[in-house]
Amino acid sequence: MYSSLLDAPVNTELTLLRIDEPRFAEWLKRLGLFPGNSIIRHDSEVQYNPVRVRGTKGDVIIPAGLGIKVFVHVDGSDERKPLVEMQRKERGHVETMSCGMGCVRSLAKMGLSENEKVTFIRSLPHMDYITLISKKEHTRLSEGEAARIWGECQGQGEVQFYFAKQGAPFNVHEIIGGKKAQEHLQTHGVQPGSTIVLEAIEQASELHQPGFDPLIISSPGGLRLYLNPVQAGKIVVKAKEAEG
Repeated sequence: MYSSLLDAPVNTELTLLRIDEPRFAEWLKRLGLFPGNSIIRHDSEVQYNPVRVRGTKGDVIIPAGLGIKVFVHVDGSDERKPLVEMQRKERGHVETMSCGMGCVRSLAKMGLSENEKVTFIRSLPHMDYITLISKKEHTRLSEGEAARIWGECQGQGEVQFYFAKQGAPFNVHEIIGGKKAQEHLQTHGVQPGSTIVLEAIEQASELHQPGFDPLIISSPGGLRLYLNPVQAGKIVVKAKEAEG
């Protein structure tokens, strides 16, 4: 029985039959997935953490929602993996990204572009950033949201809000990421031109997800992909037990 990956059974070996978009098909080929390959769709819950990495512009924090879209070719092997699954001190180069041009430009601003070197430093705990917005009201930002806010902090120059000094005015220049990330932070009152102040950092009371519920697949070679629903809907598969 043929079906889109969205409707395919979980924890079952599947045969990849076709990809209904040429550009997406080419992107999957770059990662080593071709029609006829075997894949497995997983149902396990995944905890997402932002990560600290070293790129061409020094150390930066990559939110989990961006980290699952960056694929790294690990040095000294044929292994390719999402940035969030790298190990401490592991090195490689950015092979490809599964996001739009806004995301690609934002990652380039942080020193991560295709074929550029990257070193994994560590995964980071989930924290809440207690923030004063425009001297009026307080809000809680996740560590990933703090990493998406780019601007100038008094005495530090241009940095991510994640690295802002407590109590120092921070002038927001840019929201890193696509339109959804920008619109979401606007609901907190954070947008280019606003002034915010980091007042405290506390342990997060709940886990922060990357903005969508990804569909997770893996290949026999160990590649793990986090696909959004639109991407998964373009992949046609067949369950192994249904073959023949």
